Amino acid sequence: MRLLFVTQSLDVGGIETSLCRLTIDLTRRGHAVTVASRVGVLSEAVRSAGGRTVALSLSLGSPLRVLRDILCLRRMVLNEADVVHVFAAKAAVLLWMATRSMPRSRRPPIVSSLMGLQASPEEPEWKKRLRASLTLVGADLAVVTSPAIGEMIAGLRRTPRQKVEASVVGVDVPEALQPERVLALRSSLGLNRNDRVVVTIGRLDPGKSHELFIHCAAVVASRIPDVYFLVVGGGALESELKSLVETLGVADRVHLLGERIDATDLLSIADVCVRPGVVDGFVGVTVLEAQAQKVPVVSFDTLDVRPAITDGVSGILVPPGDVDGLAEAIVRLLDKPDLAERIGLAGHSHFMKRYWIDSVVSNLLEIYASANGDQVD
Repeated sequence: MRLLFVTQSLDVGGIETSLCRLTIDLTRRGHAVTVASRVGVLSEAVRSAGGRTVALSLSLGSPLRVLRDILCLRRMVLNEADVVHVFAAKAAVLLWMATRSMPRSRRPPIVSSLMGLQASPEEPEWKKRLRASLTLVGADLAVVTSPAIGEMIAGLRRTPRQKVEASVVGVDVPEALQPERVLALRSSLGLNRNDRVVVTIGRLDPGKSHELFIHCAAVVASRIPDVYFLVVGGGALESELKSLVETLGVADRVHLLGERIDATDLLSIADVCVRPGVVDGFVGVTVLEAQAQKVPVVSFDTLDVRPAITDGVSGILVPPGDVDGLAEAIVRLLDKPDLAERIGLAGHSHFMKRYWIDSVVSNLLEIYASANGDQVD
């Protein structure tokens, strides 16, 4: 099967990283994968995984660049794809412009996945609905990746005729780090063998609510002396968050590490992983990456995270924005290793059934084949 993925960019992010993982598994199974997007730091990773990348400008303000993107997408859709899967609003608009005049019989099915709802907690409702509508424009089938996204799609005026609930984000189970690598990694971070580690991973933008994690870290640090907090990710809010760390007096306990290529390794030394976001969208790749390594997860209780976490069983959920509740959950896991281990194992078991990359790819191939009227291999 020839698959064309169309998205915003290949910069570091949850869906972008997931496209690399999908490419690895799909090409391993003999399928051809092309990713059309703006060039990003993950473009080479897609190519190394066996896929092909096609550069788009996605500059809607430039008529010439829009025309070039439209012609490029039209050529690929007509000649190089059996199924097209689009993941972002701008990309979907350009794809619709490229395919709107094509008879349905001449083009492959177009699948759409809405991967997030809010850019920030303050974003108005009309912007969320507009982004959702644009992401689904021209699609024949929508893959609904979370309950919150399902509710949004159901409330739109126009939606694809077909909808199916499935994950498009899958995570592999990494090999365990060798003991010497663990010690070297801890040493590079200034950590002793017995220091405990709490990690959060994500771009430093308003939608991730890292300021809540830092406030929570200050509360926990006042109660437990040997725990350190790692914030992995880069972004526009880096200087603002550094100032917050200084203001709260926890610069010796909270470390902003910037973008790292070893985020998976960092999770392997974590005692707890925290998802501090309070906006709905997808469950969050880092939640799944933590569960893949049996690391217990604490998260604010949003509708989208519930498919991955049952409170007290496969993770701990606290009311959105409740910093003290978040801190209490972390302290509870650090103080009760047996509880942390039990939750980590339950999270891993659920992850393997629903979000392991092998399961996700098999399910997607069935969806693609059904949309195309084929039998999946």
